[in-house]
Amino acid sequence: MLDCAALVGTTLARRFRLESHLGSGGMGDVFRGTDRRLHRPVALKVFSLSDARVHDIRRYADEARVLAGLSHPGLVALYDVGADVGPGQEPLAFLVMELVEGPTLQQRIGQGPLSALEAADVGRQLADALGHAHGAGIVHRDIKPANVLITHEATFSGDVDAPVVTTKLADFGIAQATGRGSAGTGERPTEATLGTASYLSPEQALGEPMGPASDVYSLGLVLLESLTGERAYTGTPLTSSLARLLEPVEVPTRLGRGWSTLLTAMLSSDPARRPTTTAVADRLRTLRRPALEDQVADRLD
Repeated sequence: MLDCAALVGTTLARRFRLESHLGSGGMGDVFRGTDRRLHRPVALKVFSLSDARVHDIRRYADEARVLAGLSHPGLVALYDVGADVGPGQEPLAFLVMELVEGPTLQQRIGQGPLSALEAADVGRQLADALGHAHGAGIVHRDIKPANVLITHEATFSGDVDAPVVTTKLADFGIAQATGRGSAGTGERPTEATLGTASYLSPEQALGEPMGPASDVYSLGLVLLESLTGERAYTGTPLTSSLARLLEPVEVPTRLGRGWSTLLTAMLSSDPARRPTTTAVADRLRTLRRPALEDQVADRLD
């Protein structure tokens, strides 16, 4: 367990100064910091190695390797990795990442549902980013509003191609290489079901091997929540997991036929019937057009 208060103000590797604690994600705690060599703000994800087990250290190393192999405008960038000791001489490891200024999608939804235009922009960017990760053989496994960072929000300016909401996907702490399932890999059974209960795919909730389609399901839940302001599955991890196995998600008809068709497909209990991230992004670009026209009409009224 990190003593976050004690860490604030310290400098790691004689270069990265920890300025303030931003929150926790995956295995580590995230701090706002400064790269004193390049004089730029950064985010540092710090892990305590004092009581770390072998698979905890493996996850830290896996996250570093995953991020190092990805480069996409919709993903938080990795700048550096390192190790040092804290104020109490406890061993620490850390990732140095791009600092994203702005709220999470979870915080934004807390202010009220997104418009169809905003949700389409968020969804297509996340689908494109996930497509890049999947192309590199990586399944995120923890798609949720808290892991989506909003970098910019604006009203429609007249540029039909400019998104009104710009996002980045964060926290690959439990990401997994495609093909590494719970069977025959040495992975602990409980690790197979890591993730946030409200956003697990059915196969993830069952601890079964999963592929890119699992992320598509979770993205469908995120988009549904963005449009309605409510989680599809709530309650304890057990009740949330059981609910999706017993009852399919109900997509409100008030969202319109286009959204209903897409979300129903993304939330299919059968992974083979879910669309690819490319198909999701293409469909959201199509759904964005009428939403954009509606917003333009509202501005003219």
